[in-house]
Amino acid sequence: MKKLFLLLSISLVYISCEKVIPFEGDVNIPKLVINSIFQSDSTFKVHVSSSRSVIDTASFQNIEDAIVTIKDDNGSTIETLNYVENGFHIGQTFPQENQTYNLEVTHPNYTNVTSSDSLPSPIIINSIDTSTIVDPINGDRLQITLDFEDPESAQNYYLIETYSVNEYLVIKNSDTTEYELDTIKQFMILTDEVFQNGGSPFRLQGLFNDLLFNGQNKALELEIPYDNFSGIEVGYEWSYKTLSVRVYLHNISKSYYYYRTSLELYQSASGNPFAQPVQVYSNIENGFGVFAGSQISYFDL
Repeated sequence: MKKLFLLLSISLVYISCEKVIPFEGDVNIPKLVINSIFQSDSTFKVHVSSSRSVIDTASFQNIEDAIVTIKDDNGSTIETLNYVENGFHIGQTFPQENQTYNLEVTHPNYTNVTSSDSLPSPIIINSIDTSTIVDPINGDRLQITLDFEDPESAQNYYLIETYSVNEYLVIKNSDTTEYELDTIKQFMILTDEVFQNGGSPFRLQGLFNDLLFNGQNKALELEIPYDNFSGIEVGYEWSYKTLSVRVYLHNISKSYYYYRTSLELYQSASGNPFAQPVQVYSNIENGFGVFAGSQISYFDL
């Protein structure tokens, strides 16, 4: 009897410690999912699909026959996008900076969705300085200091990415037998104080805001791998090296910042049984996803 009582007590402890997270949404009604980041160098492009209920195991469905409309801040229609393929609806209008755009998507089988956002101003990159960090243990790295001007009129949100062009070459008997040129998105070591990503310092993108330098010049620091390898074997020689690097600085809207920040947290928590649940931010009324502006500036090294 004592053993039975002990087992019941242990079972009750485990049951009482279990954290129950209620789901407050509708499990049966799918909604429209919108993904659209608009920029000044390309026309409006909106991907439309449908969500799944939490008990549905089917794949996501692209929506071909939705009516996707872009309107100005006064509610006047700018254009209705044309469906192309794979859920993408594309227009002919290039967004203008500091203009607010309204998105409306209608479909007879779904609740109509709306959203609005604006395109920030481009950022002036003054200069980029580089230096090489020699590290025989972890690999050589290129230290980058990017100097830019932060507008003082409003709070700004940023996303930084780096891409490199790399060359792979094999020479046998003075003839080139293999040659490959590829562009890859670089992992970055985000050393600057403005980055508050947490976890691993290696990131494919860095998110930050101007809370620490509003209206001032900012010298942003980061590091990327500096890949330059070569060798000589019997009968041939090979080399792999970085030919060029392009640094992208995105001035993004507040909605896009919240979306990307929550998405990173969600991806970090995914598969971790001890992590707190993360809900990805959405600015789509009556649906899911994001409709947001991003202004791109870049510098080639």
